[in-house]
Amino acid sequence: MPIIEDDEEKECEQIPGWIFTYGDLVTLLLVFFILLFSFCKLDIEKFKSVAEAFKPLPPGTPFFNEGNPSVLENIAKRMETSEISEEVYITVDERGVVVSFKDSALFRSGSADILPKGLESLNIFVKYLYAMPNEIIIEGHTDDQPISSRQYPSNWELSSARASSVARFLEDSGVKGTRIQVTGYGPYRPRFHNDTPEKRALNRRMDVILKPD
Repeated sequence: MPIIEDDEEKECEQIPGWIFTYGDLVTLLLVFFILLFSFCKLDIEKFKSVAEAFKPLPPGTPFFNEGNPSVLENIAKRMETSEISEEVYITVDERGVVVSFKDSALFRSGSADILPKGLESLNIFVKYLYAMPNEIIIEGHTDDQPISSRQYPSNWELSSARASSVARFLEDSGVKGTRIQVTGYGPYRPRFHNDTPEKRALNRRMDVILKPD
């Protein structure tokens, strides 16, 4: 008696063998891209968690217990009682959390020695760095007005010396030097065009950047 194959068996015989290998390859590629996407998403979430720690709405900080005020809120409250409360501002961008000090909050014109009122502000700020593992970048910035003195022949030297002074203060205050990077940009990374005295004053600044973990 002849054996009658059903339609499903006939269809399976007509499918070429390479299609199964191709299907496995496509599946593996799909899994690979899903993994890549998950890694990228993880990095974004890490950055968001760091940024959230600096928003003035509790909770939302990975470094303090849930329900406590955020880092930014604590700093802001302390800065309200400081003489330089109008000369410090905090933002979050792709580099991390940026704490910017106007140069007048920390230094005299043409000097890299930190003023007493600058030490007050840095003493408030440094207390919050102890609880954070993040690396710190200290950037010195000037305006485009040339400077030429025996100690600082150009804005390069002045911006670097000011950043180094802040770095030395942080290290002397207990922040590990291995966490700190120092950069002097002179007038070449302005926030605004140097076309008015007010904008030049905003460009003269010290940025302390907490890098995302």
